[in-house]
Amino acid sequence: MDLRSALDRLRNACVARFGEPAGVRLAALARPGFDLRPATGDNTTGRCAFGGPALLDPGTPWPEYDGFPLSLLAVLDTDALADWLGEHLPRRVGLLNIFGLEPAKGVPYPPGMDFDDPRWLRVVPADPARAVPVPTPAGDAALFDRVPIRAVPLLTMPDVWGEAVQRIDFGDEHPVAVADAIEEFYTSCPELGEASGASTFGWPVGELGSVGSWQDDHTHLLKLCDGPSEIPTLYFSIPTEAFRAGDFSRAVVTQEVY
Repeated sequence: MDLRSALDRLRNACVARFGEPAGVRLAALARPGFDLRPATGDNTTGRCAFGGPALLDPGTPWPEYDGFPLSLLAVLDTDALADWLGEHLPRRVGLLNIFGLEPAKGVPYPPGMDFDDPRWLRVVPADPARAVPVPTPAGDAALFDRVPIRAVPLLTMPDVWGEAVQRIDFGDEHPVAVADAIEEFYTSCPELGEASGASTFGWPVGELGSVGSWQDDHTHLLKLCDGPSEIPTLYFSIPTEAFRAGDFSRAVVTQEVY
């Protein structure tokens, strides 16, 4: 699937349904992303995987929270994703190792653990040419088997009640009717796909609608649900300008609120 052609077809469909300029503005919100699925056979996308060993530059320390080692949740191979993302990939960074604090079964969380403390998440980049496999330290941290990933390209749109959509003027029609029409359009438009579970890049639309605390100027790194972690659905993101600068210390995580 060619990104430019897919975006052009989406724009035409939006204009045909909602007219100008609303249709043009709605189509402009589209972002390329990926649905992440367990790979079978030889269809793994680069070195993408859930769990397993981290892929780190030699000498990189294993990330910890007050001495408690984090668990490797996923590795994203951005070089393998770059062609579909195009300009929506802020920077070529090679491999991204995504860690979270997840105690092994029967091990309590560290005393005073605060899920508002960003240190329980860590995103560590690595050079694909230098990276070596490093297993999660045995002991207190949960260990997850490696599951290779197949990244399926799709176009994504923001939630119908999200601020990005709500800023568009659709005329005098009632907001609920507009939201229903957009939802129907999302469902019926062949250019759009819906991530069935884990995803990366694109819009991080949650099972229950808009993701709490989401900022439009962020880049969606990973939605992780029904995966290795027993924590409810997680959304990892980073301010786009920080991604562009290579400062992954500013990555944040939001939990799905039920």
